[in-house]
Amino acid sequence: MSPHARPTAIALRRWRPGAFAWAAAALVFAVSAVLQIVGVPGTSSFGTRTRFDLDVYRLGGALWQQGISLYADGSLPFTQDGIWLPFTYPPFAALLFTPLGAIPLGIAGIGLSVVSIACLVYVTVVFLRLLGIGHPGNRVLLALVISAATVWFNPFGMTLSFGQVNVILLVLIVVDLFVVRPDGPLRGTLIGLASAVKLTPLVFLGVFAASGRWRAAWVGVGAFVSAGLIAAAWLPADSAKYWSYTVFHTTRIGVPEGPINQNLNAAWLRLLGVDNPAAPAAWVISALVVTALAAVALWRSRPSESFGPAPTPRDDVNALIAACIVAFWGLLVAPTTWSHHWVWSLPAVLACLTIGVATRDRLGGRLFGLLGVVGIPIFAIGPFQLMPEDVTAWSWWQQIAGNAYLLWALGFLLLLAVKPFRIADDGPAVTPTDAADPAAERRGR
Repeated sequence: MSPHARPTAIALRRWRPGAFAWAAAALVFAVSAVLQIVGVPGTSSFGTRTRFDLDVYRLGGALWQQGISLYADGSLPFTQDGIWLPFTYPPFAALLFTPLGAIPLGIAGIGLSVVSIACLVYVTVVFLRLLGIGHPGNRVLLALVISAATVWFNPFGMTLSFGQVNVILLVLIVVDLFVVRPDGPLRGTLIGLASAVKLTPLVFLGVFAASGRWRAAWVGVGAFVSAGLIAAAWLPADSAKYWSYTVFHTTRIGVPEGPINQNLNAAWLRLLGVDNPAAPAAWVISALVVTALAAVALWRSRPSESFGPAPTPRDDVNALIAACIVAFWGLLVAPTTWSHHWVWSLPAVLACLTIGVATRDRLGGRLFGLLGVVGIPIFAIGPFQLMPEDVTAWSWWQQIAGNAYLLWALGFLLLLAVKPFRIADDGPAVTPTDAADPAAERRGR
């Protein structure tokens, strides 16, 4: 640990916040959350959070009840704010979202936002525990302060304003990976069910596979398949169409070269042109390179030990890093990765900042710390939003700024692959004489 970081780390471990600190943190968090949910008075956001994606969820459930195809062209009605969007989720999602139709959109939107923000606070507490920051008596307070800022970061702000479920899926994944007992018979179920709502969480079954937790991986597959079979029993025609056709036609989801699509596929389309036959080839080749890079980084995180039955605090950090590696790999190689999918930027940035002050390698610490610091404005602002809508006219520097999410993730994978960090066995934020409760804080894996 850096000598400059040690006093702060020890202070956080020993700090017992008083009533004033709790009240101040709660007030800051509540004000920030309310402003994010209803909008900022005096701005165009105030009272205009229509949450059109939530409306799509509701409309999908309504279509199923009416016996109308979910995936036929033009079958979904316009949302309440006049936007037409297709239903792009697996059939199981339509079943799950059906009860939302009985709730007015405004109330459902506020409810979803409140649940999502509560989930954000919870996962932040888990991340702080894995990274050894603070202690059980102050981590909730730290999480409230961090979440008060995080709700305004682009991936989370868009999730809330669009009415997306990304943070809810995040909490399901985090609980399955880091909270459920390692020998629990149902471990993997939550990731499987999350994948039945959106396909992207499927990649996290790779964390179980890489760590040798094959039972959990197969349980996840079983949960995913079971959810699909339940949907097929209720929506046989829609299920057949989705799994045989819709899932392979990603262009119906949106414009693949649009700035909001932050992945390798979109980056090459923006750089080379939509009609350039070299763009798909560049995507495939770069995806293979990124896969190899992620595999090396994952191997260096020692997942078999990190997800073992008796992990050390250092293993906790490695385990979180492993999950971030898999998350970023999935985001980078996917054909469609909207900016609000990048909720794993939060633990990745926190991990980089922690490693930056905790690693024994001075150069490595500076590199990880710099990456973490740079990640804060990137994911807070979402530079792609500031670029011209015509992506074909982007200059070289606009290509860099407009693809900042994926470039940061590539830097994250590259740094982990070529510059593995080294921290003490007792974790990044403690020393042998400072660790008061190491056994009590081991996660139940």
